[in-house]
Parts: sequence; C-alpha cells; structure tokens
Amino acid sequence: MNPIYDDPLRSSTALSTIRHLRQGRRPVEDYISEFRAVAADTGLNDVGLRDHFRHGLSDQLKDELARIGVPTTLDAMILRSLTLDQRFRERRQERMATAPSLPVRRSETPSTTSVRSPNSTPSPPEPMEIGLARGPLSPAERSRRRAQNLCLYCGQPGHLLRGCPIRPPLPSDGGKNHPSVISLQCVFGSTSAHMTIPVILQWEDRSVNVSAIIDSGASNNFFDLTLATSLAIPTRLKKTPTPLQMVDGSTLRTGPITHETTPLLLLIGTKHQERLQWDIVPSPLFPLVLGLPWLRTHNPSIDWSSNTVSFPSHHCQHFCMNGYTTEKIGFSTYPASELPVKYSDFQDVFEKKGADTLPPHREYDCPIDLLPGAPIPHGRIYNLSVPESQSLKEYIEDG
Repeated sequence: MNPIYDDPLRSSTALSTIRHLRQGRRPVEDYISEFRAVAADTGLNDVGLRDHFRHGLSDQLKDELARIGVPTTLDAMILRSLTLDQRFRERRQERMATAPSLPVRRSETPSTTSVRSPNSTPSPPEPMEIGLARGPLSPAERSRRRAQNLCLYCGQPGHLLRGCPIRPPLPSDGGKNHPSVISLQCVFGSTSAHMTIPVILQWEDRSVNVSAIIDSGASNNFFDLTLATSLAIPTRLKKTPTPLQMVDGSTLRTGPITHETTPLLLLIGTKHQERLQWDIVPSPLFPLVLGLPWLRTHNPSIDWSSNTVSFPSHHCQHFCMNGYTTEKIGFSTYPASELPVKYSDFQDVFEKKGADTLPPHREYDCPIDLLPGAPIPHGRIYNLSVPESQSLKEYIEDG
C-alpha cells in the first residue's frame, strides 16, 4: 500500500510546508496543530523544529519571547507561546469590557435635523448629540450680522443670504423645487474631534435617531454589535467571513466578521434616503461608521468651513433624493407565481412545464461515438498532499 499511495517526496514536502507556515491572525492553538501535523515528516531535530516554530509565530509573540527569553526546547516554546497568546487575548477582552459605551437616543417619530445656529451656545459634548434646531434670529443678532456683512442664515463671511451654500432651496413654480445641488442641513459634531452626522434608521415598524461617523479610512460600513443587540436589529450570517485589519496592523480581536444587518432604511436630513447593509463589529466608540464604499457611492460634498455636507452627485440626485417618505420601509417583492410586467414578453421562459422535459434533438447535435472493445486508457495517479494521502490510505484499509 505504501509504495502506491504514499508520497515519495514526503520529507521535502513537509520541509517546504513548515518553512512557509505562519500563525498570521489565527490563535496560536491553530498554528500549533498545523505545525505538529507536518513536523514529524520533516526529519528535523528539536533545535531545527524550534527555530521554524518561532519563525512562524506572530510578531507580537516573537517580540515578547525576545523580551523574556527564548525557551531552549520546542515543547517549552509551545507551552510559553500558549500562555502568552492566552494572556494577550484576555487583555484585549479586558480593554474591551472597560471601554465606555455610548448611550443611544430613541425616538418613536423620526425628526428632521437642521443647521445649528452659529451664535447659539453649544451644549456640553455628548457621544451621540443630535443637531439642534435652528430658530429665528433675534433682532440684535440680525443687526450684528448685517453690520459685519455676515450671512443671515449661517453667520459666515464671504456671502449673503441669497448665496448661502447651505441654505435649503426655497419652493418656486407652484411649490416645486428645481435645485442643481440640494444642500442637506446635516451638521458635523462641532464639539467632537470626529466627523459625525445625525441619521435616522428605520426597519420594520421601528425607527431610532443615532449619530454616524464618516470615515474614509474604513473599508466598509460598520454597525456596533452592542447597539444592534439592544435595538434588536435584524441580522444574518455573511456568505463569507471577512477578516478586518486595524490601522495599526492588528486584527479585530473578535476574529473575522461573520454577521451583517439586513438592508435598513437610512435617512439623512429631510431628503436623502437609501437602504444600507452594515457589517456587525464591536465598536463602542462609534456605533455607526459610514466608510469608503459609502463615500464612493454617494460622493458627498463636504464644506469644512461651515461643517455641512450635501449630496450633489448624479447617483444621489437620481436614486436617493426621493423625499422624506417614512412609509417606504419594506422591500417591493413579488409572489412566486406572479411575473413582473416588465418580463411579460418572456413569459414562456418562466413556465414550469418546459423545465420537466429535455430539449428536442436538432441538426447540430454532436454525437459521441464509442468504439466497441476499445481498451480503457490508463489514468495517472493524482498527486495527493500528505493529509490527503493519509486519509485515502485509512479509507481503503477500513473498507
């Protein structure tokens, strides 16, 4: 059996495997299991195996071993690596448990947001502060702005009321708006060091007001795990778990991202709405993150001097600026037996009766002519890896 199914290059295969074996972002237990599976076939002594094992460890473990001393045997190094890796994970869990969680403001009825008056006194910083409503100017403030040639709407110099870039368009032509660029009244968190905007999330028959951070360094849109759990946000498993690398090169302490939200209705300001899907991650400091994919899709215009954002892109004007419609919550679905009108010309393609029969023979059918009594060609043996060879050998012997 061995000459047939065994790998004649078992030792060289094991050596090549162990040279390229790395712990990467995995727990060290997984790395140890894979290392031991091929170590016995390499023919290396304890010193050689120890050096290969240390070389494949993560940078964090190698740095710590260099600090406290490298064990002299393979077993001692494996035990030390297990202890250190477990402590690192415990420490990450402790830091995560002590991180401050942010309160969430709930509202039964969605409310629109508007620009905060520049002369108003800002309230103390709150983690999820919602933009304050802009009220009418006092006579004294109006006189001050006119005397200093300031805009009567935003209070900034360089333009007047009629040319204010953040002033919402006024109705005309029978109440219909025809703006080339619609400026939404979404104020960044001026009391925060981060760029946040107030948004409204809607799903099923519920809605909630939260703040979202805009982060061009985020590779996707993220939803905090704790917030999703507390709000009972509908989630589902991702088709493929996605690893996430942090800015410092470390990986997400909880492992790959395995869950995502179902598409939720996201409302920004009074006109911009879309359905958005979020990856679920533990993010207590930023409950909602609008990342680079969102920025690329909507290409918002950000005015840093007035702390406002608008959505003049072609995509937003045609797909997102459909008015503030809270009733459009569910998906538009069709019953399984009903065909959408736009596909009516192809009714025969969707008929079930044709799926139970084979297509008729045609003149361009290609025959497969078999030669009677012809010998069956000899097939080459598939080159198996070491684990595959062992599994095949056990299967044949057990059979």
